[in-house]
Amino acid sequence: MIFVSGENLIDLIADKKDIYKPFVGGSSLNTALALGRLKSKVFFYSRISNDYFGKMIFDHLKKSNVNVSLIERTNDQSTIAIVVNKKKPEFSIHFMNTASINFKSFKINKNYLNKIKFSHFSSISLALSPSAETHIKLMHHLKRNTKSIISIDPNVRPSVIKNKKNYLQNFKKFMKYADIIKMSNEDFSYISKNKLDSQVRYWLNKYSIKIFIITLGDKGSILYTNKYKIFQKTEKIKVIDTVGAGDSFIAGVIAYLDMNKIQSNNQITNISKENLINCLYFATKVAEKNCLEEGNNPPYLKKVQQFMNSHT
Repeated sequence: MIFVSGENLIDLIADKKDIYKPFVGGSSLNTALALGRLKSKVFFYSRISNDYFGKMIFDHLKKSNVNVSLIERTNDQSTIAIVVNKKKPEFSIHFMNTASINFKSFKINKNYLNKIKFSHFSSISLALSPSAETHIKLMHHLKRNTKSIISIDPNVRPSVIKNKKNYLQNFKKFMKYADIIKMSNEDFSYISKNKLDSQVRYWLNKYSIKIFIITLGDKGSILYTNKYKIFQKTEKIKVIDTVGAGDSFIAGVIAYLDMNKIQSNNQITNISKENLINCLYFATKVAEKNCLEEGNNPPYLKKVQQFMNSHT
């Protein structure tokens, strides 16, 4: 079982005529959606509004093979993100007192806790109160009560962070629980002013992180462990937009590990270089395929396999 917790929202994205269309989004939801389409057994844990957009979000999850049994429905309104510039998205996010950000407490049945192999957290749900503080408590709970591999993608949205110092303090707390971290080069620049290699090596040594991935947009990605540093290039493709590409990428990482039964911290620690290379390649193809569609529209497993075969 894969457990994903965090925000859900509606992306309003302009077409060529500047008419804004609604797309289901939110970094955490995007990753859950991608995992569902990759045939992973994924549960999404969040608060979803009863409003029109909330119903749209809920139905979209169910259609993408995401288990919605843990979701709490609420009369709080849905979060809305206005997206400008498809190729390099900029976000204006309306989040005050909205459904997923008003995440103040959690309760997970013990039967579920015993089944969780991977847990994933990301983006504005880790940046905004009360959601951020509740997620820190949730990570602590999972670390103490499960054998889950914890994955974190900060997916930083500077426009919603009111106090950078507090955010960075919280990020250090997230790092204490993380087994896998994926961040973009933009995220890294926001979080650290140090040189990439030395800073990642420092984090790997200081915390219990087993895999650290930096994505570099169309320049590829770098995967670090205590033993290896692996670079994966991207193919030249006709990008429609990059909304949700990073979320699909980390879904590809988790799905690969899950499909190949690399489901414990001991297995992650001792993972082979061949598996790391294959994992990074698979995640890259999942993200590339997402970029060929408008809005966040992660690919189904069959389409990824076909795409990989056509680009070998």
